[in-house]
Amino acid sequence: MISRFFRQSVISFKALFGWLDPKIYILVKVINPIFQLIFFCLLAKYTYNTNDIKPWVIGNSIILCTYNCIFGVGTILSNDRRFGTLKLVTASPTNKFYIFISRAFMHIIDAFFTVSIGFIAGALVFGVNLTGINISLLVLTILTAMISATCFGLIIASLGLVTRDMNLIMNSTAMVLMLLSGANISINNLPKVLQKISYYMPLSRSIQAAKLIGDGIYTGIYSLIGQELLIAVIYALIGFIMFKITERLALKTGSLEAY
Repeated sequence: MISRFFRQSVISFKALFGWLDPKIYILVKVINPIFQLIFFCLLAKYTYNTNDIKPWVIGNSIILCTYNCIFGVGTILSNDRRFGTLKLVTASPTNKFYIFISRAFMHIIDAFFTVSIGFIAGALVFGVNLTGINISLLVLTILTAMISATCFGLIIASLGLVTRDMNLIMNSTAMVLMLLSGANISINNLPKVLQKISYYMPLSRSIQAAKLIGDGIYTGIYSLIGQELLIAVIYALIGFIMFKITERLALKTGSLEAY
């Protein structure tokens, strides 16, 4: 059962992310994220008139996970509809949420790879020095962030059963995360109402923890990681409930065949 879980996860990932054509993967998962990171770091550098852009390199490196956790996971079901396999998946006696989770699993690993590219690009382009920090704690923080964002992506993906406009939803969600996660704007500088919303969003605590680690401050890191994991569990439960609701709605309204 475990081997089938991983096999399905790998095959689904290859198909959904165009891995069969390496050019697509390199453009989407390497070139585009690097230029996104450079753009926002330069924007922060000249907006805040500072040469210390380490916080923005760290924040924007982690936010690169949206390519997987939002756009990758979010299109799991809508791509099934496009390929004409959604009805087969729905009719399968296998636990649908199990299929759902297995397809999202590889995105956690791949997102970690993309975030690593962001850190390397930040070091090479902007000379950000992360030597001397606790690398294992930073890796743990990044993995926690990937899990949390992927669980959030499951909620977005479940909407693919009842709507065709997933691009609008995913792009809007990515913009919200970019604004409220603390990657580009400190949460303390947000209006009070947005600070409260940010408190319930994924990535905000992980980015805060990663920035503290980058500054060599380790107090409260495990608390932030624990809170991020709790958010991940809550989002996974919401994703499961959303999937059950949207599956029932899709069968009732016939939206499985809405192209």
